[in-house]
Amino acid sequence: MSSFTYYSLPGFGEQCRQQYGFSDACIIGDRMIVTGQTGMNPYTSQTSPDLEDQVAQAFENIKFLIERTLQQANHPAHREGKSGWEYVVKLHAYVVGLSAVRDEARAIMVRHIKKACPNHQPLFTMVGIESLPFAEHRVELEVDVWLP
Repeated sequence: MSSFTYYSLPGFGEQCRQQYGFSDACIIGDRMIVTGQTGMNPYTSQTSPDLEDQVAQAFENIKFLIERTLQQANHPAHREGKSGWEYVVKLHAYVVGLSAVRDEARAIMVRHIKKACPNHQPLFTMVGIESLPFAEHRVELEVDVWLP
């Protein structure tokens, strides 16, 4: 069996790796598997109560995680100078209490997808859930990444 190298964001990502035993990303062949990212700032562990702010932070966390993982792995895609979102082929959004904020959540997600992916249209699924592991989190985003 091949060995895998796992990667984590600094701050909360490294804390999760050490305390809970899970990582943020792993490269397997031409695919990067990325764990869900919330609206928590990984350096301060702070989370805004605002849905828009949480989505913006989650998008930034994903971008940073993809770019950092490619850099740490010395992957050829890192040298292409692209945003991490340019490699995203599928996005899953898990939204706490979606039925109460459906229109707002959809509009926020569409804005951020168009901003992060101006040159392609990734697959997108948004699902309403009851809760996330931390009570202050309202959204978690998970992406599938293809590496050329």
